[in-house]
Amino acid sequence: MLFQAKLKATGYHALVTLSVAALMLIAVYGIWYPGELADMMAGANLFLLVMGVELAMGPLMSLVIFNPQKPRRELVRDYLLVGTVQLAALIYGLYVVTLSRPVYLVFVKDRIEVVAASELDAVDMKAGANGYTDKPWFGPKLVCTEGPVDAQEKSDLLISALKGKDIQLYPKYYRPCFKGEIAGRAFGRDNFELIAKAEQQPLPSDLQGQDFLWLPVVTRFGAWTAVFTKEEGVDNATYYDIHPFEQR
Repeated sequence: MLFQAKLKATGYHALVTLSVAALMLIAVYGIWYPGELADMMAGANLFLLVMGVELAMGPLMSLVIFNPQKPRRELVRDYLLVGTVQLAALIYGLYVVTLSRPVYLVFVKDRIEVVAASELDAVDMKAGANGYTDKPWFGPKLVCTEGPVDAQEKSDLLISALKGKDIQLYPKYYRPCFKGEIAGRAFGRDNFELIAKAEQQPLPSDLQGQDFLWLPVVTRFGAWTAVFTKEEGVDNATYYDIHPFEQR
């Protein structure tokens, strides 16, 4: 009877933990890291690890601590302790994910730079262009850039870029993209086929026989390729784990 009671408590605890985990996963993979961005950015991987520990630790602790013969006050104390540990782990996981979440997809000359929340300084955000003074919470925004006109500012930006902080990390240079601007600077199918061949992998089957455009997509963790049609635009791009800088 005691073991059955423990199993029942463990089941209830697992159900509650699983429900919370499901809600968090919807937020992470449905909003903050939509589509292939979850694979491009490493922040979501740690969250999966934390959620795995949550799902295992909570119910197992119930199996250990639950005893119907314990005084109610003692059970409440034990579960408050377990809940506090689980909540702390969840908050830590969410904190890491929100820091690493992509907030802007910045088109720069001939590529898309994926900018994470942690890469944007508070001072630079305050100096951001109109509409780009905060870090979006409901998925990354696609923006284009407008370089400085002033000679000294151009020089400062060049020096900053050489130090590793280029225009995509300065929101004051962000602006909405003009219609057809990105498609007009994108590369054609022929270049993409050359790259796929260089990496000794066939063209993805869903692209066979199609005409399309593509652009490199750069993150802190490497580079992918965004493929889209001129009609649908980069907003509806499909991302492939093919390195775009082997041949251009």
